[in-house]
Amino acid sequence: MSVNSHNSDPAAIIKHNFGRPRVMTWGWPLMIMSLGTAVLFILRCILKDPDLPFPATTITGCSFLMIFGTVLALVFPAVFCARGIEDRPIGHFTGVGTLFLAFLSGIPLVMIRLPLYNMMAWLVLRFTGSSVFPVFFHSEPTSSYETILTIVSDILVPSFGAAIFFFGLLYTRFRSTDKVKAFVVVTLFYTLFEMDFTAVLALIVTGVWCCYLRSRIYNMWAPMLCLISTKLTELYLPEAMARIDIFSVQTHADIGSTYFYSSLPAFFMGMVLILFFIRVLDSFAISVRHEVTGAEDDEILPPFDKSINLSLILIMAVFITIWILIFRGVYL
Repeated sequence: MSVNSHNSDPAAIIKHNFGRPRVMTWGWPLMIMSLGTAVLFILRCILKDPDLPFPATTITGCSFLMIFGTVLALVFPAVFCARGIEDRPIGHFTGVGTLFLAFLSGIPLVMIRLPLYNMMAWLVLRFTGSSVFPVFFHSEPTSSYETILTIVSDILVPSFGAAIFFFGLLYTRFRSTDKVKAFVVVTLFYTLFEMDFTAVLALIVTGVWCCYLRSRIYNMWAPMLCLISTKLTELYLPEAMARIDIFSVQTHADIGSTYFYSSLPAFFMGMVLILFFIRVLDSFAISVRHEVTGAEDDEILPPFDKSINLSLILIMAVFITIWILIFRGVYL
């Protein structure tokens, strides 16, 4: 009698059907992240009114959205869905030297990202006749306060959020035998979450490289430092390589040939440097693999195909809807 009453307890039924699942698949945290992204996008649309004290395109308004969105859509799902030491979303500390290498790898990554960004900007203007602005952008900082706010909201907070969610928790939701699938899924949703159509190719390359750093250095701090280095390089070394400003061009004819002349050498130089980092990090991973990896972490993870469920359908529906709105300029 006591067993039946326990099984029919309303609180137990609600917890079983609507609570956090015992075995966490990669679809569950992504569902929470997608809902948070939808809330953030709605808030972005509300703040489009230029008469507001802090519209979304000002540094203050954009900074609020970036910090709020990072906490809501990335940090909260990562903390809520992780189960502490069982999931190990942060990973293992494998030394300062490798983290320093991860930070330095952001520099050649910029040399690859910017040519891809410039090419994508030219292709979009050439074949569509209009630019697709990113959802989150703001005016250039004009004071020390605005510069500090930009660094915190555009670089430090988003890098931490992306690292702990995509390259921390989400990456650990794949078995050691499914790392190729992990690269594909993590990179895909990292690219979708950024909501910057012109930077799609650059974001794909960034996602793949950050997944590689996560797989070789075994912690989320490596991708985070790489993202910070990449964004700092683009912010403080704009003269090193030209970046097309889509806010100042009207047609593809406005893009000078110097962008392409500088992009090709930079791209190949960046690839050469990235290959150097790959060689070094591969050697490091082989030497420490037996110390920081093991089959016990795979025992609590479900197979890849069982994690594709209703939550994935909801995720794709949310992101496809938002991307269609972005492409059509509904948020403007």
